[in-house]
Amino acid sequence: MTESDHRPWQVLLATRADIPLVAGLPPAVRAAVRAGREISPARIVIAGADDAFLRKWGFQLASSGVLTLGDTDGVNALDKTIPLLAIDPESFPDEGGLKAFASAARERPGDARVLLSDRPAAALRMSPAEYGAALAKPEEVLAKALSAPAPDLATDKFLDARGPAAARSAAILYARLAKENDGYLAKFDRTLSIAISKALLPFPVTPNHVTTAGLVLGLLGAWWLAAPSASLQFYGALVLWFCCLLDGCDGEIARLKHLSSPSGAAYDVWADHFAHLATFVALPIGVARLHPGQDWLVPGVLLVTGFLACGFSVWYLVLRVPED
Repeated sequence: MTESDHRPWQVLLATRADIPLVAGLPPAVRAAVRAGREISPARIVIAGADDAFLRKWGFQLASSGVLTLGDTDGVNALDKTIPLLAIDPESFPDEGGLKAFASAARERPGDARVLLSDRPAAALRMSPAEYGAALAKPEEVLAKALSAPAPDLATDKFLDARGPAAARSAAILYARLAKENDGYLAKFDRTLSIAISKALLPFPVTPNHVTTAGLVLGLLGAWWLAAPSASLQFYGALVLWFCCLLDGCDGEIARLKHLSSPSGAAYDVWADHFAHLATFVALPIGVARLHPGQDWLVPGVLLVTGFLACGFSVWYLVLRVPED
């Protein structure tokens, strides 16, 4: 293997108006994020991406940690001396897809490609100048790089974004939102929260928007829970349950749209704490107002104290431990 084979690649993607979003994101954006996380390319070029496209998906593209160029850079977007990985605009790598492809490609010299439904999903070209890099338009380079023959690598870690196949690929992403340690009630709530998240994906809704909505509903539910009315307390309990559903939606949207951030995660945690505390404070107040003659003070203090102890134990055992 030559020394140049170990250099970072440049990744060439493309987007078009007729290519559908997959779970709320263009396939090119999904591929760009995956490339940044798995192979650390020298640059990412998205043919067909104008300034509006780059602004709209700027957060996700920035999260790749890689310089991303679009149409305004023209033929100068590509470097003719850096190995080129071209990815079909109607496909995108699954989790671990590019890492597996890169590992297999670096074990052997020369070009390589991977097929998806009998068409090239990605192609590695060690000499991109032969396909017009830095001379022709990026979309022309992409077409030539994908259509030229090359040894096929065996991998099933690319997903299809064409027609009905796009819905199947999205279903794969939705299925991964469930957690292995979800209990039976959490699994039921997860089914509903995923349905809500799917309905919100076409809109410019961020995880922080959902977290804020959940916090407002949580405080409203706690307010009604403290009301001197059995019917209002019942409605308050229903609102709090819906708040629990939204508590799953913000994380689901963050993962599906690649909008996760440390500040967003911290906001979610503190919003949950505030809503939970309000709920447990509202419970004894509601009992006292609905049944004035009941002795609620000691049970209420024990309830809030138990909540605080539970919250501290969760922080000490789970939240303070850094994620892998």
